[in-house]
Amino acid sequence: MRLMDHTRLPLWEAALAHTAASGIRLHLPGHGGGPGLPPELQRLCPEYASFDLTELPGLDDLHDPAGPILEAEEMAASLWQARRSFYLVNGSTAGVLAMVLATCDPGDILLLPRNAHLSAYHALILSGARPAYLPVATDGQGFPLNVTAAAVEQALARYPAAKALLVTSPSYFGVCADLTAIAAATCRHGVHLLLDEAHGSHLDFHPEMPAPGRNASMRVQSWHKTLGALTPGAVLHLHCEQYEQARLRAALRWVQTSSPSYPLLLSLDAVRKRMALSGRALFDELYQNAAYLRGKLRTELPLLEREALKEAGFDLDILRVTILCGAAGIDGRQAAYLLAQRGVNVELAQKGILLLVAGPGLSRSDAVKVVRAFDGLPQKQVPAVFDCLPEPLVAVLPREAAFAPQEPVLLARAEGRISASLVAAFPPGIPVLAPGETVTRPVIDYLAAASDAGMVLRGLEPQGKLRVVCEGV
Repeated sequence: MRLMDHTRLPLWEAALAHTAASGIRLHLPGHGGGPGLPPELQRLCPEYASFDLTELPGLDDLHDPAGPILEAEEMAASLWQARRSFYLVNGSTAGVLAMVLATCDPGDILLLPRNAHLSAYHALILSGARPAYLPVATDGQGFPLNVTAAAVEQALARYPAAKALLVTSPSYFGVCADLTAIAAATCRHGVHLLLDEAHGSHLDFHPEMPAPGRNASMRVQSWHKTLGALTPGAVLHLHCEQYEQARLRAALRWVQTSSPSYPLLLSLDAVRKRMALSGRALFDELYQNAAYLRGKLRTELPLLEREALKEAGFDLDILRVTILCGAAGIDGRQAAYLLAQRGVNVELAQKGILLLVAGPGLSRSDAVKVVRAFDGLPQKQVPAVFDCLPEPLVAVLPREAAFAPQEPVLLARAEGRISASLVAAFPPGIPVLAPGETVTRPVIDYLAAASDAGMVLRGLEPQGKLRVVCEGV
């Protein structure tokens, strides 16, 4: 790969040149660079709107890049040590869909742990692949960690015809799997390793962080989650030398809009430059601020700790601060409400858990304010045990169930029926029930408990009804 000049911003340069010479805009988008926006938006983002462009001469085409977008993607590939990188304007969700669609034919076996993001289940429906689920290890209290290399080895032995393995690392809580051992296992068996690294795009830039997933066949990163890009800016990195790009490019066209956001693309270009020139320094400071925050909080509250996870064969991104507040007698939901009143908004609040995500915007003074906000939180009796996800019982392929004749039934009366819906608890969006799975009593009980814990259940209809496959179909 040729030497890259990372001080440049190829897409920014093209956009600036275009806007400088731009006249009357008789092309999409219809707001004409801002004048056609509603007054509220004109006040909010006048300069932003001038860069809300389309595929005009000199601005390239995301779906068939040959100019500044291609150059920007090549610079990203150089920095993240990939064979090829693809900008994503529909988030990591589009990247996960594309990885599976580009790899699996209908009926192919896709190995995946149950902690996969819901986009992986959508990929099963769209591709027609057959899922084979791997267990997710837990700690002594039932808290979900990640998939182990041993579980991967067992699955590869049980399913020798498997086409690919999809792993999520880091997890939503920052728990990292042993990707070195897992990649070695998939390589021995000739299976593609597809990595959902949505929460780990920063791992390449600091030696104290868990190892990044460069040994995957492909990996998807959400740059908006940890690097400061606009939502939902993301990137797919192709690492495998033997992988055919034509089908991957086609899959990306299937799952991404034909009207990509140029401000979002510009943000990806800017993030790449910043990470190339000062990524180490940026995350040096952030790492220190997160360590300070963790050190102060752990004097009063139990945290998910890196040392304990390493002993269990995992690793932890310390920028994810998981507070096991239930063990300290603190209701996470009540604590989050009080913290918000004190000017601190957290990522996740459940009865027994608070999750704080430290991003590039966190300063030391912010960390000090966060620590102070935790003073004097009320204590009460709160369960500290986390319910494990119920074991899935696959009856038919997800695609078959999703497109079968369906009917709504009350969840409480759905035991024994085959689900046609994907029901996930948010956050973080891990499915409890997927299309094609039999509704069991543990599933019903888990969903009821999740609702009581304040989690949002997506996939149920009003009055708590679940769409199931019609009987006799």
